[in-house]
Amino acid sequence: MTLEPPLRLPTRKAAAHKGNFGRALLLGGSRGMSGSIALSAIASLRVGAGLVTAVIPDRCLETVASFHPCIMTRPLSDDPQGRFALEASATLNSILPTASAIGCGPGMTTCPGSIRIVERLLQWQRPCVLDADAINALSLLEDPVWKQQVAARDQSAPLILTPHPGELARLTGVAASDRETQISTAAQLCDDHGLFMVVKGGPTIVVGPDGASWQNSTGNPGMATAGSGDVLTGILTSFLSQGLAAWDATRLAVWVHGLAGDFAAQQHGQAGMTAVEICGCLPQAVKLVMS
Repeated sequence: MTLEPPLRLPTRKAAAHKGNFGRALLLGGSRGMSGSIALSAIASLRVGAGLVTAVIPDRCLETVASFHPCIMTRPLSDDPQGRFALEASATLNSILPTASAIGCGPGMTTCPGSIRIVERLLQWQRPCVLDADAINALSLLEDPVWKQQVAARDQSAPLILTPHPGELARLTGVAASDRETQISTAAQLCDDHGLFMVVKGGPTIVVGPDGASWQNSTGNPGMATAGSGDVLTGILTSFLSQGLAAWDATRLAVWVHGLAGDFAAQQHGQAGMTAVEICGCLPQAVKLVMS
């Protein structure tokens, strides 16, 4: 394991305030899966976002708010199953303008309301991370339509996907067992449509437009645990909200996530560690990337 990060975060000025470090917005969750979006929000705080808001279905509000006192919560209308209602996306118009960057997907299911939210985010001109069910929702949209919308996004509003092999299989049709082809297909998607993508695995590969490719050097098999990817979503959204360019934010997020996982493994062992321990080790990891 190397302790040399791909880049470093700038030194914080003495007169800085929380508004200088971005407003991260995390959308997701559903009844029974509130922990996922809470992990994303906590991770965003742990790596330095100034303000973090979790946007969740109404009946998840108290559960998510109880995980950490520093998370702000915004409820959207929900259906009887505790998922985003079809009309929830209309409320986003009053919330999205406050965000420096947006992360969407953990725990939100692929119900009609979630799909409509993803459609709305494709048109929103801010840096955006799609993970988990947001990627699954994307795979349910008409193929040419979403790709055209992504290609039309402004360069200042990059779209970053963070799929595990199963999610990437649903999006591309390439089997999860065929890692080489998954990576090359992801690279082609990024080239054709201006995307950035984290192809999770051992090791994780980051690909971007113009043939950009980078292989991570941190992390361990203990990170193959529920919620680990939700933590990465929060880290990446936080770095984007702090003003890092997509390529830099994505590589640094993957590296810091892996290093926190290595610290968690040292303390708890690979078999016994959970995403909570990874989250708890983030300050130790991010400290090493400060200038």
